[in-house]
Amino acid sequence: MVVIACACGRGPESDLHQHEESLQQEETHQHEDAASQSTLFSDNTEFFIEHEPLEQGKESEFWVHVTQLQTYEACLVGSLTILMDGVSAVSHEPERPGIFHVPFVPRRTGEFSVRYTLHSGTITESVTNHVHVYKNLQDEFDHAEDAVADGEVIFLKEQAWKSVFMIKEVLPAPFSSVISTSGEILAMPGEKKNVSANSSGIVVFNDKTLVQGSGVKKGQHLFTLTSNTLIENNIELQYQELLNNFIKSRSEYERHQDLYAKQVVPERQFIESKSKFTNDSLRFYTLAANLTKEGLKVTAPVSGYIHELNISEGQYVETGQLLVTISSNKVLLLRADVPQQFYDLLKEIETANFRPAYTDQTYSIEDLNGRLLAKGSSVAENDHYIPVYFEVKNDGSLLEGAYAEFFLKTTSKANSLTVPVSAISEEQGAHYLYVQVTGESFTKRAVSPGDNDGRKVEIIEGLFPGERIVTEGVMLLKAASTVTSVAGHGHAH
Repeated sequence: MVVIACACGRGPESDLHQHEESLQQEETHQHEDAASQSTLFSDNTEFFIEHEPLEQGKESEFWVHVTQLQTYEACLVGSLTILMDGVSAVSHEPERPGIFHVPFVPRRTGEFSVRYTLHSGTITESVTNHVHVYKNLQDEFDHAEDAVADGEVIFLKEQAWKSVFMIKEVLPAPFSSVISTSGEILAMPGEKKNVSANSSGIVVFNDKTLVQGSGVKKGQHLFTLTSNTLIENNIELQYQELLNNFIKSRSEYERHQDLYAKQVVPERQFIESKSKFTNDSLRFYTLAANLTKEGLKVTAPVSGYIHELNISEGQYVETGQLLVTISSNKVLLLRADVPQQFYDLLKEIETANFRPAYTDQTYSIEDLNGRLLAKGSSVAENDHYIPVYFEVKNDGSLLEGAYAEFFLKTTSKANSLTVPVSAISEEQGAHYLYVQVTGESFTKRAVSPGDNDGRKVEIIEGLFPGERIVTEGVMLLKAASTVTSVAGHGHAH
């Protein structure tokens, strides 16, 4: 595949109001005489060519608008060569961004093949069309070009290059049947960690700004459980008791260890003292690791965010009471609720797209390194839907607990014509696409949409393979359609 190595750029004007003003200004740039127009495509480039009717021995001006199809931006550098009837003419650089001006004098009358070649360094792309050269234009007046057809919308290249605008060729491709439904974004089991009080006491927040939704790091000090004013379950008293037990059992173990080496005490007594020392050490160091002079520390076991905060400052808690729930939010569970009438299609579900309620962006399971987990085999009590579960990696943009629209993909259909959702406009219940007629003219065409997977829509009727449609900038064309078209469309180059 050939790639054009040319610099392309787009101006900042994309606002619809500014666009409408520019439409009014562009009306002053029309040709007085009808021009011949043709639109040609290579793998990566669109060539929109305008020239006056060609007359033998007289100079004609060719204006070639070069657009990079990948970005729909104007080509800013390079050279363009026209070859016809053994004669060539070259424009070594664009006269204006994206527009090459090439004067040419035909030698003979008749039908000729014309080759247009764009050069950029060692990269070259060419397209070809046919033209007619007349002996005398006045004698051939009947051959003048027709005006723009009624109903066509004019949108100049200069306007497209300055806007968020894109055109794509529609080709048959596989497309999955879709079950549209709703569902919810949930926490993955195992991704939530409950933090409970490991002692009774009064809660003191280490960070007074800690609230639901706050981010925390593993090992972060969250709370302190203090019991200095309590008579029962006093942590300081527990610490002193454990310390005393630890010191006593250590001394006993060391003494028995020496006596056992001298075979003064039996092995059973030595093992008992060793076991008691081990247990007392474990209890003491476990408490001492989290004990400060203020009280017992409670830390975060994992990194994540506060999913649920169950306590408040100064509250008394018992041992084992739930303090806080922390969610890592790295892996999420998606639940799609499938109506029962689609039960027969459940086995065909392979993947899905989904759109959370808080955004217009549609995600795919594959984009988030996800997978299908399970399909429900029964309907829960007081629930009329069959659950289908997916697991996805959270890229940071998914909100746990949010509702979402799901597009469950089933059996793939071959040779379907699909268009991006952004390409379709709806008016009074009817659906339309803007189909490219020439480089700068478009027709609004009614179509019949089929399945919709949230990103693409299948077109059942009204569109043909190989046609090119507007996929971005539809609103700009709707605005342009309100401006009266001027016959003899073109540029006053």
